[in-house]
Amino acid sequence: MDAILHLIETGGPGGAEHVFLQIATTLNHEGYSSIVAVGRDGWLAGQARGRGLNVEILSATGSLSVTYLRQLTETISRNKIKLVLAHMFGAAVYSGLAHMLTGVPVVGVFHGQSDIAAKERLLFAKKMAIKFGCSRVVFVSEALQDSLRPHLGLPAEQCAVVENGIDLERFTRSSSSSFRQSLGLPSNAMLVGSVGNVRPTKGYETLLKAAQPICITNSRVHFLIAGDTSGNTFPEIQELQRSMNLCDRVHFLGLRDDVEEVLANIDVFVLSSRTEGFSLALVEAMASGCAAIATRSGGPEGIIVDGETGILVPVDDPTLLSKSIERLLEDADFRVRLGKSGKQSISNRFSAQRMANDYLHLIRAILKS
Repeated sequence: MDAILHLIETGGPGGAEHVFLQIATTLNHEGYSSIVAVGRDGWLAGQARGRGLNVEILSATGSLSVTYLRQLTETISRNKIKLVLAHMFGAAVYSGLAHMLTGVPVVGVFHGQSDIAAKERLLFAKKMAIKFGCSRVVFVSEALQDSLRPHLGLPAEQCAVVENGIDLERFTRSSSSSFRQSLGLPSNAMLVGSVGNVRPTKGYETLLKAAQPICITNSRVHFLIAGDTSGNTFPEIQELQRSMNLCDRVHFLGLRDDVEEVLANIDVFVLSSRTEGFSLALVEAMASGCAAIATRSGGPEGIIVDGETGILVPVDDPTLLSKSIERLLEDADFRVRLGKSGKQSISNRFSAQRMANDYLHLIRAILKS
């Protein structure tokens, strides 16, 4: 059984980390032995162990750590790794360097614009490590490939697009009468929801500005935001929430392990991001049957057909976002129709098995070459 090392430098929850887990778990059931290496012991490591995966902790410090590279090459040798699947920029760089030392092929996977910092130290050398150390570089959307491939200086034949997939069975929409009660909300409250860790790229300032006029004119509407609030961005968002008198109408739920229940009980889903390589949360919401609104932030344009399977709005435009939310709240027929067509489009394109098959095809081709 060939061993594959799944490498990522992070350790907390997030869209890339959920995809990372899904791929590692699925390949482990497809005739490969998945070994997971993460940046710290925490949420991601715990989730991987819970799925029966072998976990190693490799923690990098500094811009280019010789110690981390040595640990990585030792992990590859000790586990007789046949291929490394490296998620995000840092992991792809180190894996590219490890390939030069071990000869083990590498597939780099890029999840978003933020994978690469504009002022990344030693950026040219790191790009060369990816260009000459990765057998293939995968982007999770066409938009992301179009944006990052020229920046990385990669030839087209080295690149591939593999869109993310989800476990569709998790997101079978089934609302609960007790959900609103559990949050202390009226039983007749209309819920507008968003899922994503509170950080600058998610554009929650725009969502709050869009929420304010709706909350003034419609006392039934409440906004829910599910995601990690431990970062530096949250205090600024809280201050804006207080200054706009939205504390009783916009509710930060924190990190939830029942996202499917949240999505099953909201009326409208909103993605207000400034940039998205893909957006797993958007796909999960649409799979749940939610009528969805998303910004034209990169990935969503490849997921939503505007006006047919969802609504697309410009980035950082709270006025148009607010009007789109109001339209869906007021027009129940359109909201239901959009939810149904969105759900069908997701079931046709974004299953976890389809994603796994794409990676399996890519991995088998590399190992045979």
